[in-house]
Amino acid sequence: MTINLPPALDALLARKMASGLYENAGEVVREALRQMESRESSLEWLRQEAATGFDQLDRGDSIEMDRDAFMNHFRNRRQAA
Repeated sequence: MTINLPPALDALLARKMASGLYENAGEVVREALRQMESRESSLEWLRQEAATGFDQLDRGDSIEMDRDAFMNHFRNRRQAA
């Protein structure tokens, strides 16, 4: 497979390989794709959670939480997913 990159991305690829963390361009690309997949998965989960939350609000099924309680609740739901 041949991939043509614009100069800025080609320079980024070269810097990543020069860092010593990756042996070749394929490793850099694989890592980038894994991170992209992870981000997309996280965004999809967040969209689903938001939709569920808005549905609950529309039904009047909500509770008030302070920021810390919300963040703990959010982290627990993410870990359980």
